[in-house]
Amino acid sequence: MSHTNIPGVAAKSTPFLSERENSRAVDLIERAERSGPYCLCGRHMIAVADDHSVWMECSSRSEPTTGLSGLISRLTAFGHTRRLIMDLPSAV
Repeated sequence: MSHTNIPGVAAKSTPFLSERENSRAVDLIERAERSGPYCLCGRHMIAVADDHSVWMECSSRSEPTTGLSGLISRLTAFGHTRRLIMDLPSAV
């Protein structure tokens, strides 16, 4: 698993960004955090990077998905906010 170099972003697997791309990403993430810091359910939003993009998503989406709470989380996932912040450049 690779890691993102974007400060404060949970990474699943992302390419490293150039200094310019990193500055742009930080700016976009900070703007997204200011414009909508809470999910419709009332929980905090967090920035999460996957293979090709950075998303703001409800913090409940990153909780374990086992047991009764995991089942409830999966069943109500459609009701939690997830919005695209930026697409990441392809890894070379």
